[in-house]
Amino acid sequence: MTKFTQQQLVANYMGALAHFFTGQPGRFAEFIDKVDLRLSGDEPNALQLMLFTSQVRHTGCPVIWIYHMPEAPTIPLIGLVALKDDQVFTIESCMPWTSPSRRSTCLIPDNFKMGAFAFDDQLRLVHRPKPPARSLSDARPGIVRAFNFLLEIEADQLERGETFPLPELARAA
Repeated sequence: MTKFTQQQLVANYMGALAHFFTGQPGRFAEFIDKVDLRLSGDEPNALQLMLFTSQVRHTGCPVIWIYHMPEAPTIPLIGLVALKDDQVFTIESCMPWTSPSRRSTCLIPDNFKMGAFAFDDQLRLVHRPKPPARSLSDARPGIVRAFNFLLEIEADQLERGETFPLPELARAA
């Protein structure tokens, strides 16, 4: 079995997330080019959120940040900063949701009143006015599917010995 460095594990996790959000393997470089994916040990603070907002306004590329709590290290907590029309949305708590066919994955803001966000075929973040579920209890099966799908992607990559390059900015951190 291959032993990976901490940086390689981070890069591989980013590869799994790219597959997860695009719905297909092989789009890692394109995804990383169009989405600012931030992995962190902590939840972003107010200053970081303001910087993310400024960056999204300037580049038009969404920021997705993911962090894990020590109490639940396998469950990613996800936030999103995205441009819709001329407004930048900062959503501090989103839940991943995957359809039964696994052909559709989206992020649902946890209040279930802001619709959902998903990537189209060109990896543009699209806002869907209606979420695929209207409450946490309705969304639970899709959320569980999403977490299981992400874990399966990671396990498959590990089994194949697949590795991903660490993006330049991540290397500098």
